[in-house]
Amino acid sequence: MSYEDQRDGVTVVRVEGARQDSGLDSAGAPELRQVLCQLIGEGRIVLVVDLGAIRSVDYSGFTMLGGIFKRVHFAGGALVMAAPNKQARGMLARVGLRESLPVRDTVSSAVEELAASYAKESVEDRARRRRATAKAVVAAGDHTYEHLSEDITLVRVMGGEPGNLGVSNVAPLRKLMADLVSQGRCYLIMDLTHVDFIDSTGLGVIVGGLKRVRAFDGRVALVASSEPVLKAFRITGLTKVFPIFETVDRAVETIGREASGAYVRR
Repeated sequence: MSYEDQRDGVTVVRVEGARQDSGLDSAGAPELRQVLCQLIGEGRIVLVVDLGAIRSVDYSGFTMLGGIFKRVHFAGGALVMAAPNKQARGMLARVGLRESLPVRDTVSSAVEELAASYAKESVEDRARRRRATAKAVVAAGDHTYEHLSEDITLVRVMGGEPGNLGVSNVAPLRKLMADLVSQGRCYLIMDLTHVDFIDSTGLGVIVGGLKRVRAFDGRVALVASSEPVLKAFRITGLTKVFPIFETVDRAVETIGREASGAYVRR
C-alpha cells in the first residue's frame, strides 16, 4: 500500500499487488483498512482508492470499503474507487453496491472531480449539512425517513390504496433504500405498520435492501402488525432473515446494540 496527497485535500491510496493474481480479499482487506483508518485519523477524509493493480475484489473487500465510506461520509468526506477491472465492477453489482460506492475509470478523473466538488463545498460545510439532514423527517414520495442516530434510520413505509405494497408502487421504496445506503445509512428500521398486504415484489425490494446494507456490515429490522404482512414473511421463510418487532422502540433498542458494536469494531 502507498498513498499520495493530491491537490485540494484529495489523497490517493494505491493498492499494489505483490503477485500477478493479487486480490482485495479477506487476506488483503485488513491491511488496506489499517492504512485508510490511519489516514482518516490524520484528517485525510477525501480518498481515492486506486484498484488498477488488483485483479479481483471479493465480498470482504467491498464490506471493508463500505465501512470506510460510512466513516468519511458523516465527517464530510468522500471515498471513490478508481480503475477497478471488469471482475471488480461485476462483484460490485452482485453485492448491490453499484449505486452506493462511487467508481471512476481513472485516478486522474476521480481526483479532478473530487477537487472540483470540494472547491464548491468544503468538508466542514458538508459535515454540517449532513448532520442537519440527519435530524429531519424527510419525505420521499409516499414514504418518509428519519435518522434516529448516527447509525440508525427509520423508514416509514406507506402502502398504496388500499394499503398494499407491491409491483405497482414499490419502485420508490427501492430507490429510497438505495439512496439511504449511498448516504452511508446502513442500519435501517422499516416500519410496515401502515402496510396491510405485501406481495412477492415488495418482499423482493426489502430483501434487496438487506443485501445492500449487509455489504456495509449493516442490518435491516422490520416493524409490522398486519397479519397478512406477517404471514408473507413467515411462508417465505424470511422471519429467519429479518428480526420483526411489534413497535419501533423495540426495534431501535435491539438494532442500536448491534450498531454500537459495529461502531466499536471500526
